[in-house]
Amino acid sequence: MERRRLGMGLIAFGVAGLVLIGSAGALLLASLSAVGDAATGFERQRTQLVEMLGPASAALDRAASSASNAGASLAETRESAAQAATLMTRLSDSFDSLAALGSFDILGARPFAAISGQFSQVAADSRTLSADLARTAASMDTNITDSAAVAADLRALADQLDELDTSLGASPGSAPATASPGLPIDLAKAVLVGLLLWLAVPAIASIWIGWRWYRPVRPRG
Repeated sequence: MERRRLGMGLIAFGVAGLVLIGSAGALLLASLSAVGDAATGFERQRTQLVEMLGPASAALDRAASSASNAGASLAETRESAAQAATLMTRLSDSFDSLAALGSFDILGARPFAAISGQFSQVAADSRTLSADLARTAASMDTNITDSAAVAADLRALADQLDELDTSLGASPGSAPATASPGLPIDLAKAVLVGLLLWLAVPAIASIWIGWRWYRPVRPRG
């Protein structure tokens, strides 16, 4: 009777061990599968991100070049406006000199008095235009500075994207070449299955021994 009771205990111990091993195995395998799916999804997103970095960096570089070229064009325009302002100032001085001829007296007559007012008006208009051109040239200095700052910022961003592209393991313009993220997970699953089988051996042996002890002994005929 004591032998059968011990056999029943061994059977219960073995069955409980197999249940625990099976539950733990299912839980761990499901967790590893979830980790593998997450790793695969992360690798996919990383690949997509790396593929976007190159075009984004190139676009920023082109935008920086456009801003730099715009700054150069603005600089040329500002220089032209400044030269035009100087020319208008000289022209207004010249017409002021011509307007002064209106007061020129020849034997009591002033032959240039009729056109003196026209010269004065042209001189005033020229001086106004010169002031407007000077203000325009001054305002362009700010735009030129802003364009240069924008170009520098865009190039800095493009350089940062190139550095991020390199740090993620892909040279600019090439696709990343990395090992499959599922390989370590598959190896972990294989090791886990082997460990569970190894742990199941004592439980199976316990059930087998318990069954031999529990079953009734047949009398020898």
